[in-house]
Amino acid sequence: MEKLTETEKLLRHAEQIARRTFTEPSEQAVLDVFEALLAERDRMTWATDGREGATVH
Repeated sequence: MEKLTETEKLLRHAEQIARRTFTEPSEQAVLDVFEALLAERDRMTWATDGREGATVH
């Protein structure tokens, strides 16, 4: 059995979410959900690293 990368796992999760939300999601819909998951993951990483009060330049 092939091990998936974190990116592949997120993409599959995005596809599952899109299929639950839309009858026949387009590739763009899946990619939009994927991008939202990436942003959410980045925000969570940022917050758990104790940087929520930091300034981004």
